[in-house]
Amino acid sequence: MRATTAIILAAGLSSRMGAQKLLLPVGGKPMLQHGLDLVESMDFTRCVLVTTPEVASGVGTGAEIVINPAPEAGQSGSVRLGVLAAAPGDSLLFLTGDQPFLDAATLAAILAADDGESIVYPVGPDGMPRSPVLFGAKFREELLSLQGDEGGRQIRRRYPAACRAVRVTDERVLADIDTPREYDRVNSPPSEGWQA
Repeated sequence: MRATTAIILAAGLSSRMGAQKLLLPVGGKPMLQHGLDLVESMDFTRCVLVTTPEVASGVGTGAEIVINPAPEAGQSGSVRLGVLAAAPGDSLLFLTGDQPFLDAATLAAILAADDGESIVYPVGPDGMPRSPVLFGAKFREELLSLQGDEGGRQIRRRYPAACRAVRVTDERVLADIDTPREYDRVNSPPSEGWQA
């Protein structure tokens, strides 16, 4: 795989959940811990966690912790902080902290599609782009110029020819947990299935 920095964006305010969702238990550990454990089990150049003091104190990690002092200003601030902490010249894999079922096979497929000049992301059965998203090293400066709460979507729209989709058939693997209803579903028996 190409030299890649994994950046976990975990400074959101969890307004739709009504509580700090990243510290809610899933499978016996904080939701965010699943993603941390996953990236730390793989061969990344560097692992960076962009977060808040509250969340950082609730997880265990060997990742470099970068505190976002103004998460209310939008996701682009966390993106910029993560890029600045990344190894220069690396591809940049952005993960969110609310995908506890993300697996190594999905990350490996994204990494395998990286040619250094593309934007790679998984799509679920509905064909819609999901997280995590990998940006080739050529997009570093554009990521640093982002503003607002939209993050890398702006760059994806600007460079449609650079986008490469990796199909994932298991909806649960890509599920992100934003609301109390979705969180309740996480804790339901697997036989009930998952609908994001």
